[in-house]
Amino acid sequence: MAERTFGDKLTGRSWADVENDIEAGRGGDIHWTSPLNFAASYFAGDDVAAVAREAFVKHIGDNVTHRYGLHPSVQRYEADVLDFVMTLLNAPVDARGTVSTGGSESLFLAMRTAREEARKNRPDVRDPEILLTHATYPVFNKAAYALGLTVVQVPHSLDYRADVDALEACITENTIMMVGGAPPFPYGLVDPIPQMAAVAARYGIWLHVDACIGGFVLPFAEAMGRPVPMFDFRLPAVRSMSIDYHKYGYAVRGCSAVILRDASLGEFQSFSSSVWPAGRYDSDTVAGSRNAGPVASAWAVMRYLGYDGYLERMAMTLEATDQIVAAINGLDGLAVHGEPEGVHFSFGSDELDMMAVGDGLMAKGWMLNLQTEPESLLLMLSTQHDDALIARFVTELIEVCEGVRAGTISRQGNDDAYGIY
Repeated sequence: MAERTFGDKLTGRSWADVENDIEAGRGGDIHWTSPLNFAASYFAGDDVAAVAREAFVKHIGDNVTHRYGLHPSVQRYEADVLDFVMTLLNAPVDARGTVSTGGSESLFLAMRTAREEARKNRPDVRDPEILLTHATYPVFNKAAYALGLTVVQVPHSLDYRADVDALEACITENTIMMVGGAPPFPYGLVDPIPQMAAVAARYGIWLHVDACIGGFVLPFAEAMGRPVPMFDFRLPAVRSMSIDYHKYGYAVRGCSAVILRDASLGEFQSFSSSVWPAGRYDSDTVAGSRNAGPVASAWAVMRYLGYDGYLERMAMTLEATDQIVAAINGLDGLAVHGEPEGVHFSFGSDELDMMAVGDGLMAKGWMLNLQTEPESLLLMLSTQHDDALIARFVTELIEVCEGVRAGTISRQGNDDAYGIY
């Protein structure tokens, strides 16, 4: 058994010494704003990052739980940021939103709400099932395990999107919920939500749309006249949605929201108890105490950018995505999977070892996501990915592909690197 080396006889040190240790420890880190980072960056410029950081710090010691007492400013922040995203997602006027600590909590809350609603309105369902696509975020599986829901998962995609016919074939009398992505993470292609909504309506199933990545992308892409399939509350069968402020809303992690189509559904989301001697305990979230900093940062960035500012930053990122997609599709042996509607996508090859390509790029300092079905690479763009950076990436991608073809670059088998997220 390894000996403990940190906890024993821990002695205090000066902040200068501690800070030096921190800086030394970060020596091998890649900063999240690095232009070489094609993983989860969500960077909108130094100015936006500064606004988010300063707002976070001002509220770093505040607790969202006390927004109705000690910190009424946080109550205002929550109301405003929820109003903004409900407008983006075309939620009905009587919709209800809840700010959470991240997408995982938002998904958990949506699933719990669907489960409790089914318990009341579908008492004949004894073993509730949730229907997931091939590319659905595994947090749904994790939440299903915690909530006692049975997962029925379609093990394949149709042209890298959800196979609606296969989903429908899996529906049973126990199916209470279906999930679609706008877009899911692996391929960056929006699921056929209108067709899924039609199936959900036909069978009376709760449809949740996971827009954690695309919620701050697709509405602006649509406003720019780009082809975006309908994915939001304009479809009557959509009963809940999730959206992350800390992704392309540019807030400090972690800040997300779950939106319910009708406020009356909130009774199935909330928890209440009066069993202890300190008054009634009511909660709409899984977490109890929550740092108010992320909520403040989301609000500050929204006030700083405004709708037009988001539109401008997203236009930059979408145009960069178009540029790099076209460049990759123009290279021998490589092809982007489908036609991505947002700012992330995957690409692969029928002739090249894509894990070797990924290892070769990472050896040059690039950070990206490596995927297994099929073996491919995934890039997520942000505003730091400008023309010069994209030209450099394409040049080095060509060099790596040539090395893979020549046998001078091969996969390293680094399991710790594969599947970076």
